[in-house]
Amino acid sequence: MNIKNQQRFFDQKNHRFNDAKLLTPPYAQLLELIALEQSLKLKPASTIIDFGAGNGRVSLYFLKKGHNVIAIDISKRSLRELETIYSEHKTSSWGTLTTRTSLPAILADAIVGADILHHVSIQEVLPKLTKVLRRDGTLSFSEPNAWHLLWYIHYWLSRIPWDIEKNILQCTYFNLFTLFQNAQFSHVSIIGHGLLPTTPLSAFHTVSNLNVVMGNLPLLRFIAFRYIIRGVKK
Repeated sequence: MNIKNQQRFFDQKNHRFNDAKLLTPPYAQLLELIALEQSLKLKPASTIIDFGAGNGRVSLYFLKKGHNVIAIDISKRSLRELETIYSEHKTSSWGTLTTRTSLPAILADAIVGADILHHVSIQEVLPKLTKVLRRDGTLSFSEPNAWHLLWYIHYWLSRIPWDIEKNILQCTYFNLFTLFQNAQFSHVSIIGHGLLPTTPLSAFHTVSNLNVVMGNLPLLRFIAFRYIIRGVKK
């Protein structure tokens, strides 16, 4: 993986999450964010690191909930977009936002992220995240499942360079479980989230809810569309 290639790719606006949907995400993305929130079990006004924040689809959700967010990303343009949206829409009930291109020196109550672990070496990144997480702090990520073939069709149709997405091959159920345990996280759990691609179902709330449930059924979990991976620092 080439970090500079990743940065150049995500500096481009058309490779970031649709900014018009950041504050009011489609129903499928909302279900994903709720799943991340439930897995973290946060206390009020917690300090959270959003690792791989991009332009803020995860950060803004937790900021609106009153949590303080340290948004980390290699794309400075993405972070500037997040800062602009935050400054234009924040209210007194929102948490505070800090943006950085590297991990902070302080310890966070929790670490969260979406669609980021498959852009890095998970084995190298998890120990670094452990160092900035409080003892008994929770880490939770939403990632594509490498065993779901539609991801590869999506990359091909969208003409996304394989160099950008190739680390999806790390994101299998058993490999993720092993990597999190090896990084000394306890209470490791992996929940299947969706059996079919989630975004096209956003207009149909009942179907979206059913799809999420089906993705975590026994056996079907192994071919879920994406995973919510959780661990607690020992």
